[in-house]
Amino acid sequence: MFGELLILIIFGMILYPAGSLWYKFLWTIVFCGVGMGATVGAMLDLFVVERLSGWPAILVTLFLYVLVLGIACDVLCLHLDLSHQWFGGGEHPTLFIVNGILMSAIGGLLVGFLLFTKTGSRLFKKLETGDKNA
Repeated sequence: MFGELLILIIFGMILYPAGSLWYKFLWTIVFCGVGMGATVGAMLDLFVVERLSGWPAILVTLFLYVLVLGIACDVLCLHLDLSHQWFGGGEHPTLFIVNGILMSAIGGLLVGFLLFTKTGSRLFKKLETGDKNA
């Protein structure tokens, strides 16, 4: 969701301000953020939760994020953007795809670390509760 918010602000508002901000919000936050987040979350639950931990879990999470969000979703979004021209996909398709893959890889590593390592779980609990002693 945070990554989609960055895309909305940087690409949808600053670099390519033309077009409806409402539709851009629906596209990035609702359909991509919530929809694809739920899809990857379900896949993590099916393939990783209570099956893997540590680096194997992080690597599978990274793989799922890059495959689903960075490649499949990004290629679909590129084709949608070619007709709407809201996020610069038509002008800079390589930047569009590379940005999606890099952001999904960073997100996958972060999520894998926070959910599937002891250190990450402690940090996540601190972030979630605000408790510095957690």
